[in-house]
Amino acid sequence: MDFTGKVIIVTGASSGIGAVSAKMFAAHGATVTLVGRDETRLLAVAKACEEAKGIKPLPLQLDLTAVNSCVVVAQKTVEVFGRIDILINCAGKIGVTSLFDANMVAFDDLLAINLRVPYELTQKCLPHLVKTKGRIVNVFSAPFRARPGFVTSSVIAEALERFTKVSAVELAPEGVKMNAVRPGLTRTNILKNINIDDDEANDMYEALAGMVPCRQIIEPDEVAKMVLLAASDMFPNLNAASFVVDGGASVA
Repeated sequence: MDFTGKVIIVTGASSGIGAVSAKMFAAHGATVTLVGRDETRLLAVAKACEEAKGIKPLPLQLDLTAVNSCVVVAQKTVEVFGRIDILINCAGKIGVTSLFDANMVAFDDLLAINLRVPYELTQKCLPHLVKTKGRIVNVFSAPFRARPGFVTSSVIAEALERFTKVSAVELAPEGVKMNAVRPGLTRTNILKNINIDDDEANDMYEALAGMVPCRQIIEPDEVAKMVLLAASDMFPNLNAASFVVDGGASVA
């Protein structure tokens, strides 16, 4: 896959799947805007991207849920690079919530970053993506088996699935393609971000691996390769597709 000359926005680029995807895009010749909240990790990813092919990325350290942040991402990218070819909506957050909690603050928090942000950022980038006949890839969790505590996450994931498919139909006449990559349990910093230490996280991953038919936790680079595939020109008519990368967990 060759992304030479392509300008790609990757959200959630400071860690996990977003970081690995950004570095892979850079290694394949892309010019990348990196969006993340952790400045130290974001700059480390930016350095790795530049070292790959000598192409300087644009790191943007900000909270995408803040007012006008999505506008800033689109505007800054066009100001610096002149165009937008691909948008990777990868920023996300996990949270355990229940209908018994009656905690609407937690509900709104998850809704904002996981659903509102990709919707709004897509809107802000759309005029530029129409010009380049670009691509959008939404990265969000694989289909959930019903489990207590994951009502909100399940609802949001399925909303993103419908957003991807319906938007793909609406955007197709403009030459813009939208697809989704849906990873299962993946080894990222997401557990650390909710204050679970490394030892406990490793124990959790080991226990949860037993619930996956392949008996393995998904690694970020495997998901990132699928993101690159969905964003590439390898399949010109790929549209409204949803790639599940979860080792068969969602159907077992």
